[in-house]
Amino acid sequence: MKSADKPTVLVVDDEQMTADTLAAILKLNGFDSHALYSGESAVEWLETNRPDIILADVKMRHVSGVDTAVRVRELHPECRIILFTAASLSTSNRHTIQRLGFELLDRPLHPRELLARLRDPEGSRVRH
Repeated sequence: MKSADKPTVLVVDDEQMTADTLAAILKLNGFDSHALYSGESAVEWLETNRPDIILADVKMRHVSGVDTAVRVRELHPECRIILFTAASLSTSNRHTIQRLGFELLDRPLHPRELLARLRDPEGSRVRH
């Protein structure tokens, strides 16, 4: 559930340590954060929860971050969606993510930069 003064962030990454670490950093910095380890579990969680922001890895087993983000947009069109990747994405894939209206961050994610991005009210613009 959403707290009135704490933005809710769902972190989705199939690398459990990454998801847990990001969620812990966010909690320590004033966010209500939750970690999940697959696109499938994120979509299931989203059926009964309304986060303000989704932070998801692009490349995950079974259901990708992009496919998860598309489903999130269907369930919660107001939710801000930020995808991140350690892999090199082709220009075509970057354009697809931009066309879909999702933000994209490259890993590694420095906590200070991530927090500034999450707190940026203009963050809905896609940046590379």
